[in-house]
Amino acid sequence: MNKVGWKHTQAAKLYQVDGWGGGYFSINEKGNLEAVADAENRIDLKLLCDKLASKGLHPPLLLRFSDMLKRRMRQIHKRFSKAIEEAGYSGEYFGVYPIKVNQQFQVVEEIVEFGRGLHWGLEAGSKPELYATLAMLEDIEGIIVCNGYKDSSFIELALIGLKLGKRVFIVVEKPNELDLILSIARRIGVDPLIGLRCRLATTSNGFWDDSGGDMSKFGLSASELLKAINKLSDAGMLASLKLLHFHIGSQVPEVRRIKEAMQEAAHYYVEARRLGAPIEFMDVGGGLGVNYDGSISNSVSSVDYSLQEYANCIVWTMKEVCEEQGLVEPHIISESGRAVVAHHSVLIVNALGISSRTSDALPEEPGSDSPLQLRRLWETLTDLGEIPPREALHDALSLRKDINRLFSLGHASLGERALADDIYWHLITLIRKQLDEEEISQIMPELNLQAADRYFCNFSVFQSLPDAWAIGQIFPVMPIHRLNEEPSRQGILVDITCDSDGNIRRFPLKKGISQTLPLHEKRSEEEYLLGVFLIGAYQEIL
Repeated sequence: MNKVGWKHTQAAKLYQVDGWGGGYFSINEKGNLEAVADAENRIDLKLLCDKLASKGLHPPLLLRFSDMLKRRMRQIHKRFSKAIEEAGYSGEYFGVYPIKVNQQFQVVEEIVEFGRGLHWGLEAGSKPELYATLAMLEDIEGIIVCNGYKDSSFIELALIGLKLGKRVFIVVEKPNELDLILSIARRIGVDPLIGLRCRLATTSNGFWDDSGGDMSKFGLSASELLKAINKLSDAGMLASLKLLHFHIGSQVPEVRRIKEAMQEAAHYYVEARRLGAPIEFMDVGGGLGVNYDGSISNSVSSVDYSLQEYANCIVWTMKEVCEEQGLVEPHIISESGRAVVAHHSVLIVNALGISSRTSDALPEEPGSDSPLQLRRLWETLTDLGEIPPREALHDALSLRKDINRLFSLGHASLGERALADDIYWHLITLIRKQLDEEEISQIMPELNLQAADRYFCNFSVFQSLPDAWAIGQIFPVMPIHRLNEEPSRQGILVDITCDSDGNIRRFPLKKGISQTLPLHEKRSEEEYLLGVFLIGAYQEIL
């Protein structure tokens, strides 16, 4: 039943929907979660799942909302266009999607289709990806950026694409690549479009911090970059150097780091122009983050900036440095993959069953011949109203350990150990009702996690959410229905694989990152459906 006063708006605050949802998800008056493509197009996720079930399609389900891709691309382009107009910036903005972020054909196809009017390009980091980009990107104004490791066959394919009329930039990440590019270009008879990746000193301070700084495996040091420019000049090919590129890491949480990187990269541009390199494009790489935990902060799972602030930071920093040095501003390329595709995919899982440790039911009283520790545990329970809950918790923890030790030594029966567990968890249930979150975290931080219900869901963490397991990435999780009812349980999600790591127990909530998720009692007559959100980037292809 719906408790008096509980509204779906309270659920939105509890689960941080307005934070991580970014306007792409909301809760309707029915208490169901909606996917929001725009003001006129809303899809009730519960009704959608019901319709799919009627056609024989049941969870786990991966839902894609293509209109969100279009909306994200337009938003990014609009924010850069606004920044360029307000700054009086002479260069243009070009978006480029790195297909490694989500290589699904449907996703790449839609990005190419939606991006045609915006001259959105593609980034390839391998030969198979380059084949795909050359085949799919038909817009002659769209840019193809070639990053990553490059052998002679990769470079030859890129140059053939250039010869066929595509705008293919080959970005030099290692010194030996430049010799290959020049050699193959002479053999084919084409003037290459060359970019140089700068290995900046600035780092991202996020999960992917090693993408920048001295630890980065890609990019040219200042010395290597200077040698590359001189080599091109000596070969009479300096006119082919059209682009500078940097990348300090995916999901950059702090705008301060972005500004520092832009200032450093802008001076690389200044020095390259002074050496005679006709640089026309500054490729700022990826890094535009997603607010996974809804906090709008500098945590590794969030960002402390808006999309407009990100665009302003890049455009204005480049503008100011160029004005100081009397140089023309280059066109700007950004390789925003995560920010484009994260929102558009949702994983729907069904809670198959619940394992609960805590209980409101009073256990039976131990017999007079039971071990002393078991009888004292019972006395702790019956005296709970007379002793402070903090003291009762300490006593219960100690006595339970003693009983487990007795069992291991053969001095307590299985029935006695089972009764001790029942008494202990009933006692914990009562104590948790008397203590607030801060008191529990001070006495026994792991208590809430240990006491949480286990919601067994039909999915695999390793297959569907590899980053949650591998690096501790936060993903929003919440019920997609019954949101006009106050949740009465605290749980974690466990998958149905045989691996004990197959669980989710970090959840972004209003109060911060929680080890447990507020959930509802499962009704026997209906499915209890949960959604995992912002999974469109990297999760499928990993």
